[in-house]
Amino acid sequence: MSLPSATPTTIPTSPEQRRQAAWAIAEQCTQLLQQGFGATEVIVFGSLRGDTPWHNDSDLDLAVRGLPPETLLKAYQQLETLVPSWLPFDLVALEQAGDRIRDRILQNPPMPQNPLLALKIHLEDELSAMAQTIQTLATLVAQADTIPEIALIPAAAGYIEDFYSGCERLAERVAIALDGGLPQGRNWHEQLLQQMAAPGGQTGSQQRPPLWNSTLLKELETYRRFRHRARHLYSVNLDGGRVLDLAQQVPMVFDQVHQAISVFGNWLVQQAS
Repeated sequence: MSLPSATPTTIPTSPEQRRQAAWAIAEQCTQLLQQGFGATEVIVFGSLRGDTPWHNDSDLDLAVRGLPPETLLKAYQQLETLVPSWLPFDLVALEQAGDRIRDRILQNPPMPQNPLLALKIHLEDELSAMAQTIQTLATLVAQADTIPEIALIPAAAGYIEDFYSGCERLAERVAIALDGGLPQGRNWHEQLLQQMAAPGGQTGSQQRPPLWNSTLLKELETYRRFRHRARHLYSVNLDGGRVLDLAQQVPMVFDQVHQAISVFGNWLVQQAS
């Protein structure tokens, strides 16, 4: 059986060129997953399908049905050799996805045509996914006395990173949908956080209100700095006490994030009506 060969690594320049290239790569991935690993169904979703605006930082989202966990891992490793480095990708097993994510992939119900209402749903989806991380982290912290520090601290740090990355994805969705795109430059992560604490792009007759208030901005800046530090240090060099302190505070900060998204979602509904 002839499987797809590696995709050339030439990086397309414009968003439309990247989108067309991503579709061609998605077709190759589908062929590999079905013919090489026996997937019964492969679904392209996310921004490439049109669920959200496509942009130069968009990734390739693939859902697959019919692959057991061990085969899914092998398939992912094979896709890494096929998908070029300029196109991040994700592979989701439909059988393992949560109900909300699976319904979104299967478009059940269909996404609203109004982009503001669609944005609201995507923000709520992200919150739902983040809630699972928060719950797992809380369980880990509750068992801290029974887990050796050499295992506890890296695990807690990883979940803290996941929490802030989720917050950043919320901000990315708002920036792309309403502000015309993401900040550019090496410190774009910091710029994005600050951007969401100020009014943004025009929507109808109104500017976008701030996503974060000043108190939440300060909290999130702490977690952004931690993620930056954790990514540039070995886990053994992290301050264990600091990691646990931040981990214990995550649920409270998440409650603030949840409230902020709820308020912002109400504004989106008002603008859509």
